[in-house]
Amino acid sequence: MVKSIFLFGEKGKTIIAYGILKKLILDGYKGCYFKPIAKARYRLPSLKYVDPDVIAVKDALGLQEPIEYLNPVTITRNIIELRRDLDNVKKMIMESYSKICEGRDVIVIEGYPNPEALSSIGLSSAELAKMLNAKAVFLVNVKERDVVDELADRIQLYKCFFEHQGYSLSGVILNNVPMYYIERVNDVIVPVLEEKGLNIYGIIPEKPSLTAPTVRDIVEALNAEVIENRDRLTNIVEDIVVGAMAPSAALRWFRRAVNAAIVTGGDRTDLIMAALETKPSVIILTGNLYPDISVLTKAREVGVPILLVPYDTYTTVEKLREVQSITTSDSLKAKESELIRTISENLNMKKLLE
Repeated sequence: MVKSIFLFGEKGKTIIAYGILKKLILDGYKGCYFKPIAKARYRLPSLKYVDPDVIAVKDALGLQEPIEYLNPVTITRNIIELRRDLDNVKKMIMESYSKICEGRDVIVIEGYPNPEALSSIGLSSAELAKMLNAKAVFLVNVKERDVVDELADRIQLYKCFFEHQGYSLSGVILNNVPMYYIERVNDVIVPVLEEKGLNIYGIIPEKPSLTAPTVRDIVEALNAEVIENRDRLTNIVEDIVVGAMAPSAALRWFRRAVNAAIVTGGDRTDLIMAALETKPSVIILTGNLYPDISVLTKAREVGVPILLVPYDTYTTVEKLREVQSITTSDSLKAKESELIRTISENLNMKKLLE
């Protein structure tokens, strides 16, 4: 019998879903990814709307199923209208799910961020999990709370929501937990959740590198020109630093940044040379200003990719922030080893599969 895990909740679902599946596949399980309903964020040349997260996981795992099976329902703008054809929508989901289950041991299902979403048409996370007979697991992004104890209230709220829908919330994964919250989460919050009858399937510490894009992701998103070190596009970018001051002052900030993208104008030769000394993940030159030949020589020597974009510095930084919320197959593959290690060390896989 196929085991199904319905993972819904906050930021990080796609990466954690991929990590769980990759770990299971390495352990000998036949696994597959399924996203019954997704928001369309990308339009293919065929004019079909798709969710790039689904494409990323499909490509990274090498899944042979067509995108229509992995993600049967895609929402572009309107939701309520689905009520008119609800029986057919449910049929599409169940037929696609049945097809991807063939020959599989485990299916990881990715749900909507908020479990109450689509409840107006009978397709909330609780109703979908019940329909697919899947174990419902709430992924909570701990770092996003000013008062960490509030996550216990939110989890309790959704536990009640599931019960109201006639299904049970099996447990939670506490994700992206900053080190300064670890002790309180373990000693105070976890016991409270367990008293409520919830399983704690994992506590994953904060690791910025797991959600960081690669230089290749940045090249594609910004349509940047790679003018040096094209073979270093798998570098991870965890931080953004703007170079707009004197080199001596900027150097202090460059040294503090980890795996940074340094953004500056191509005419700032002195500043770029100082940045190269700290070996960042990438240097992005704005305004289509080509650098001096000495910059390219030094970049080649230290192995730092140099990108050229037509935008001003402010626009470039805004676009870089947008890239940080996008998951691609390249970024999944680039961080695969660390992700599998993180899953192995921090998730109770045996308990998750019970």
